[in-house]
Amino acid sequence: MIVWSDKLYIGEQVERKIRKFQKKLEAGKPVPGIFLITKPSNEQNLFDILPATELVFPYYKKQKLTVYGLAKGREEAVSLLLTMLEDVYREMDGLYCKEYFETE
Repeated sequence: MIVWSDKLYIGEQVERKIRKFQKKLEAGKPVPGIFLITKPSNEQNLFDILPATELVFPYYKKQKLTVYGLAKGREEAVSLLLTMLEDVYREMDGLYCKEYFETE
């Protein structure tokens, strides 16, 4: 199950087709070239970056996946992640990513 963050960050190359990509991902269809920035799979990470094509595997179909960012290509995903980290640091006076994304 995919949960979209209220503070969803969207890469420039994804902006125009965001709804299309979201619908495909929610339906469990592969979306080549798209990368997701998600809630970390373990407490030692700040985020996870994974290709959307990974979501076709049964493991992900059973998991609740909270998406914080959506980008086209790994390079844009890394750039978007840096923007996210800068915003978190500026607003929270530190890298309190969990708190930043869980507050409304």
